[in-house]
Amino acid sequence: MRRRTREDMDMGDTDLAALRWIIRQERSGRLATSAALARELGITSAATVKLVGRLVSGGYVDRQEHPTDRRSQLLGTLPGAHERLRRALGPMHERMLRLASSLTAAERLVVVGFLDRLSEIVEDAPDLTGPASSAPSPPAT
Repeated sequence: MRRRTREDMDMGDTDLAALRWIIRQERSGRLATSAALARELGITSAATVKLVGRLVSGGYVDRQEHPTDRRSQLLGTLPGAHERLRRALGPMHERMLRLASSLTAAERLVVVGFLDRLSEIVEDAPDLTGPASSAPSPPAT
């Protein structure tokens, strides 16, 4: 799904994650700042500057000076960004909803049970993104 959205909107994963985060911030009535975006995505301020620049030049986001923090910018989506995201995802979401609604109650229970168990497995998996010293050592030969 992410690959299709990236291709349809000509965006990378990080750009798409940033746009979706900014939209969530707006919908919840919170300010979207470049500093908070960097923290959310776990990227440097330099990477954030480049990312925001791509979103601005792509016509997805506008930026303004932060009223109290000169190191940060306020970010907001442009009206066309919501429509472009809906156009990219809308038809696929409609097909997904049609498929889900075609399932019987018993089939839905099986699917939900499977996804719950799958989610537990993923949540219980070890974090492999930590420092190399936390990974198990290879067996001695």
